[in-house]
Amino acid sequence: MAVIIHIISVSAALFVCALAAFLLLEVAASLASARFNKFKELTPGTISVVIPAHNEATIIASTLTNVKAQLRESDRLIVVADNCSDETANVAKAHGAECFIRNDIECRGKGFALQFAIDNLRRNPPDIVIFLDADCLFADGALSLIARTAAGEDRPVQALYLMRAPEKAAAHQRVAEFAWLFINQVRMRGLQNLFNVTRFTGAGFAMPWAAISKVDVGSGQIVEDLALTFELINQGDPPLLQPEALVTSEFPEHKDAQMKQAARWSIGSLTYTSRHGVAWMMRGFSKGQLQLAAAAIDLMIPPLTIFLLYILVAMVLSAVSWIFGSVTAMVLTGLAMMQTAVAISLGWTNYGRAVLPASDLVAVGRFVGAKFLVFGAKGRATAKTWTPTRGGDHSDHTE
Repeated sequence: MAVIIHIISVSAALFVCALAAFLLLEVAASLASARFNKFKELTPGTISVVIPAHNEATIIASTLTNVKAQLRESDRLIVVADNCSDETANVAKAHGAECFIRNDIECRGKGFALQFAIDNLRRNPPDIVIFLDADCLFADGALSLIARTAAGEDRPVQALYLMRAPEKAAAHQRVAEFAWLFINQVRMRGLQNLFNVTRFTGAGFAMPWAAISKVDVGSGQIVEDLALTFELINQGDPPLLQPEALVTSEFPEHKDAQMKQAARWSIGSLTYTSRHGVAWMMRGFSKGQLQLAAAAIDLMIPPLTIFLLYILVAMVLSAVSWIFGSVTAMVLTGLAMMQTAVAISLGWTNYGRAVLPASDLVAVGRFVGAKFLVFGAKGRATAKTWTPTRGGDHSDHTE
C-alpha cells in the first residue's frame, strides 16, 4: 500500500512541478522582447474580415463600425449570422457588411460558422482572412498590422487579445482581467520568445488563405481556437503573436453572463486538454516538432485558479505519502508552489499592476470562489454550446 501511495504522490508531484517549471520559464522569457522586432511585413492583396455571430444584434454595430474604418475599398467585411433569431443579419447589412446566413440547428457552434465562411470564400479567395468576434474592437492600425505580418511572415498571426473589466467594476473583476492578461499576454509572449509559436486566444487572428483553406474548422468544439491552433502547427503553419496589435473586449456586466463565458472557456479548454494534450505533446516529440510539443505543454497548464487546485491535490497526496515515510513528493510539490508563486509575482509586477492594483488583491478569494461555480450544472450545460454572453438572446439550447 505504501509503495502505491508513494508512486501516485510522486507522479502527481512531478506533473505539477514540471508544469510549474514551464510556467516560470514562459513568464521569465516574456520579459525579453528581441524576437518581436524581427517580424517581416508585407502589404497584402485582398483582406476578408469574418465575424461569426449568433444573436448579437444588440452589440455588433460598434464592432462593424470599428472594422469598417480600418478596411480598404478592395477588402470585404463579412458577418456569418449563424442560427440567429434576432436582427443580427439586418444590422450587419445596415452597417455595410456582407451577410452569410446559416441555419443548421444540428450543427451549431462557432467552428461551423467559420467553416461556412471559408467554404463561401473559395469561389473568390482573399489573400488574408481575419477572424474577429462580434463584441471585439481593434485598436487603431491593429487590423492592418496583423494582415501585413501574416503576409510578410506567411504564417497565421494572433493579435494581443485582452479582456477589460467594465468601468467601475468590482475588485474581483480586476482579478479576472489580470488572469486573462496573464495567459494571453504574459504566457503567450513567453511561448513566442522561446519557441516562435503561440496559441490562438479567441479572436483577432489573421491567416494566409493557403493556410486556412487546408484545415477543417467545422466542428462542435466550443474552444475551436485551440483545435485550430494545433491543426495549423501540425500541418506546418504555426501561429505567431503580434503583441503590437491590440484587440479588446469587455467582460459581461451581469453575473449570469460572466458565469456562462467563464464556463465555456474553462470547461471547454480543460475538456480539449484532457482529450488531446498528451497526444499532441507525444506527437511533437516523436516527430521532432518542438513547437507542437511546447504548445501542448503550455496547453496542459490550466488557468491559474485551476492550476492552484492541481497543486493543492498534489500537496494532499504528498502529505499522505509523508505519513508513510516518504518526503520526495512533498519536496517536489513545495518546489511547484514556489515556482508558481514566483511566476505569478513576476507577471503581476511587470504586467499586471496597472489593471490590478495592490489594493484589489484582497478580492482574489472572491474571484477563486466564483471561478469554481462554473463547474456546477448550469456552467457545464453552457459549455456544451455556443451562446451569446452579451447579445440579445441569452437562452441556452444545450446540444
